[in-house]
Amino acid sequence: MKEEKQEKPTWHEIQERKINMVKERGSRVLMINSPLGATLFNILRQFDMAYANFKGRLGEMGGISHEEGEALMEEGREIVMAFSDFTGKLCKKIRFRYYTPHEIDEYLKAIQSSDHES
Repeated sequence: MKEEKQEKPTWHEIQERKINMVKERGSRVLMINSPLGATLFNILRQFDMAYANFKGRLGEMGGISHEEGEALMEEGREIVMAFSDFTGKLCKKIRFRYYTPHEIDEYLKAIQSSDHES
């Protein structure tokens, strides 16, 4: 029996899929102006897919333990914070306003309030 080869989607079908994806909750549209930004975007896309899989395997037999998962996410937070710091430094050098993401501000406030409680 011969296997049927799937036809590649046409350019129009690909564009239609992208337009529909933009309408989905949680989607983001981003104009990328730099080669580094394009690379980071590709990494982010893969991270996001891996994260969805990670959540499904967290605490499962043969998956990832909660302790290991917590350590991985802490490392991820450190990387995000370092990139935010770098972006802030770059923006300061070129006198371009950097807006720290709301999530980072909230995270820092939570850390500071837990430090004051200790």
